[in-house]
Amino acid sequence: MSLRRMRRVPLYFILTLCALVSCERKHPAARVTEPSSSPASPTPIQSIAAPSAQPSQTPTSDFAQIAQSIRPAVIIVSVFDETGHLTANGHGFFVSDDGKFIADRSVIAGGVNAVAKAADGAIYNVSGALAQAAAQNLVLLKADATRTLPFLAASAKALPDIGGNVAVVLSQVERANSGVLEEKISGRFSDEAGEWFDLAPVLPKTSAGAPVIDQRGEVIGIVTFRAGNNSCAMRPAAIAGTLLAQVSSNMIATWENLTTSSHLTTPTATRSPTPAKIPVRGSKLIYAPAPRYPTEARQSRGAGQSSGSFRVLFDTNGNAVAVQTMRSTGNPSLDQAAVAALHEWRSEPGREWSLVVPITFKP
Repeated sequence: MSLRRMRRVPLYFILTLCALVSCERKHPAARVTEPSSSPASPTPIQSIAAPSAQPSQTPTSDFAQIAQSIRPAVIIVSVFDETGHLTANGHGFFVSDDGKFIADRSVIAGGVNAVAKAADGAIYNVSGALAQAAAQNLVLLKADATRTLPFLAASAKALPDIGGNVAVVLSQVERANSGVLEEKISGRFSDEAGEWFDLAPVLPKTSAGAPVIDQRGEVIGIVTFRAGNNSCAMRPAAIAGTLLAQVSSNMIATWENLTTSSHLTTPTATRSPTPAKIPVRGSKLIYAPAPRYPTEARQSRGAGQSSGSFRVLFDTNGNAVAVQTMRSTGNPSLDQAAVAALHEWRSEPGREWSLVVPITFKP
């Protein structure tokens, strides 16, 4: 090979190498990259909607907080028959500072005596009814209060639409930790007595008479028992104002007022087939006959309405072992009748305890 030819080889090689480099720049080779450590955002999967669950009765923090200012006026009403046995328990709430309160009429029907148990543990004798709305199954009663009581003002505002959230406020005597039931308005109806509303979930029968509040804390409804449906519903709270307007300053509450209406029946709203038990400050009152106005005192010239208060002490067996006159009625015969009746009271066995019972005698 000649020297001239040998010199062309490197030049040819260089030209070929340059051509390859040029082609590589125009057509780069595909590279396999390592998977990224951060996964790509997945596309949301459209799932088939499940049936909506029933609303929970567990209150939201807002309802639970609002109810704290409502509960002091909410009470438990315990009703007794003529033999002194407990026939029914229900709810109610004070609508005036002198002891007037709203309750479910079916709970009271058939009773001859009742006590109202306040949130602070105080127990008040119920002297009777002042007014009633038979068609709405509500009644205005009077507790014998000796002090100013917390009360609720019923609102006349329009109720929320179907699906709106409300809460039923129960007495802390019955439910110390969960006395607020959050509900939804599930139906709106009307009958001869006006509007009424279905609530969901289903309310317990013992909630009859309890106030219903909205998210602003206004009392917009009252739980009532509908015997025809064997369930509880809600009536507008404005009925409470209507009943209060019917009461004059000289009106006296009596149990006879509950028997004057031809519409009055004896529903079985919260009536128990056997005497139930009433929780009172850790003990349970199971027998509480009302004292009778003595015949000799009724026939005397000075017969009239008299009130007094008495403390009853129960032993561990539930027997009333002592009755102390805290405030005399001013009539020895009436005081003796009260003491004799209170000595017959019984509670469920437990620890020793006592309570002060206000009593009003009416000839």
